[in-house]
Amino acid sequence: MTTFGSRLAEHDGVGPGFDAMRIVLALSVLFSHTLLLWPTDPARQVVPVVPFAPLQQWAFDFAILPMFFALSGFLVAGSAERLSLGQFVINRGLRILPALAVEIGLSALVLGPLLTIYGLWQYLADPLFARYFLNILGVIQYELPGVFLGNPQPNIVNGSLWTVPHEVTCYAVLILCIATGLYRHRLLMLLATLALFATSIIVFSCGRLGIALPAQGALNYVFVTRGAARLVPLFLMGMLLYQYRDRIPYRFGYAMAAIVAYVAIAALGAPEWIANPIFSFVSAPLFAYVVNYAGLSRTMVLPFASRGDYSYGIYLYGYPLQQAMIQTMPWIDDRAVFFACSVAAAGLMAALSWHLIEKPVLRLRRKFSLTARIHTAPPPGSGRDESGRSRPPIQPAVAAE
Repeated sequence: MTTFGSRLAEHDGVGPGFDAMRIVLALSVLFSHTLLLWPTDPARQVVPVVPFAPLQQWAFDFAILPMFFALSGFLVAGSAERLSLGQFVINRGLRILPALAVEIGLSALVLGPLLTIYGLWQYLADPLFARYFLNILGVIQYELPGVFLGNPQPNIVNGSLWTVPHEVTCYAVLILCIATGLYRHRLLMLLATLALFATSIIVFSCGRLGIALPAQGALNYVFVTRGAARLVPLFLMGMLLYQYRDRIPYRFGYAMAAIVAYVAIAALGAPEWIANPIFSFVSAPLFAYVVNYAGLSRTMVLPFASRGDYSYGIYLYGYPLQQAMIQTMPWIDDRAVFFACSVAAAGLMAALSWHLIEKPVLRLRRKFSLTARIHTAPPPGSGRDESGRSRPPIQPAVAAE
């Protein structure tokens, strides 16, 4: 039987479609933000929101980030299995912080001064300017002084940053599992994930039934309404898929059944289901299976994806660039054109981020990361590393992170 584990082993531990899936998901986020940020002027040309029924827009938007986190959980699990705790922390920090810090700096020091309604000194002296750099530490600040005040989504420079604390939460949970030894026991990880879902469902159900719990408001915030309530469990679901990779069948029919099941559920659902942990629990294994099945597929390969992982840059730069285009190019009156311009602008910044920031940092991560060794390796067959020295072959059967 072909399993997720055997598919990884066939490709030396690197799923051939993971880079493509990351880019597809990043572009999906960009598309959803196109619909969110685009002015709701009835005089503008209306383009169908989602070209395939019966999947409704809320269901399309809901699926993107859970799949992103399920994919991340699967890939990061390879690092957790192979690295020491200290190495894992360094590896994650080097992957996330440098590119994030550069994007925050460019937004505050370049984009803000160019587009603010204030003078330069007034802009720099405003407390919002200094506070914006807290984003680098995961303390999310959306506003820069006088920037995007007149946009349909005013004052928000980069709405995509809201997921950063939840990603940090996922890593913190994983670090706790590694430190306590819980991660070494996949059955315990499965039970812990189910317990997290169960807690969310109980808190949600008690609220609906009018049953008062101690600290009801805080519990509801943490386990139901907060974004992490549906993203952290998906991260854990992706990890479980990796931990049980030797037992999970890799079958096209299962992937198609998962897609059909989600479309059917979405056709019967409503937007308020986004905050329903029962819906999250039912959809979580569907998302995790489909996105990682595609990541292990030979057919999910984009030619340009092999040149680098541009997904992080697209995600980081897409929102502020779209906000800037809305302010500076109001003459764009077609949503499809706006999306195409967004892809071009975000793609350019993502390429620059990859080649100038992320890829050089990967060289620092080569000791910890299989992905880093692959992306910084010379062409196949050279037998040399990037310094020209002979290099040993990459060890197989570890998921790239």
